[in-house]
Amino acid sequence: MEVNLPADLTQQLQTEVAAGRYSSASTLIEQALRRFLTEQQRGTERLEALRRIGQAVDDAGLYEHVVLPDHQ
Repeated sequence: MEVNLPADLTQQLQTEVAAGRYSSASTLIEQALRRFLTEQQRGTERLEALRRIGQAVDDAGLYEHVVLPDHQ
């Protein structure tokens, strides 16, 4: 697989590898992709949790009992 990066990201990648933070460009890209996918999955799980909470509130009719303050 070949990946093309803009010049600024290529420079940052080379800097990280040269500094010894990663053993290779492939290692850095692999870790970055894994982190991205993990965060994406967490976002999906959070959204599903919020949907379940919203459905539970709807099912319980709780929104009918909320009193909003008068903003006069």
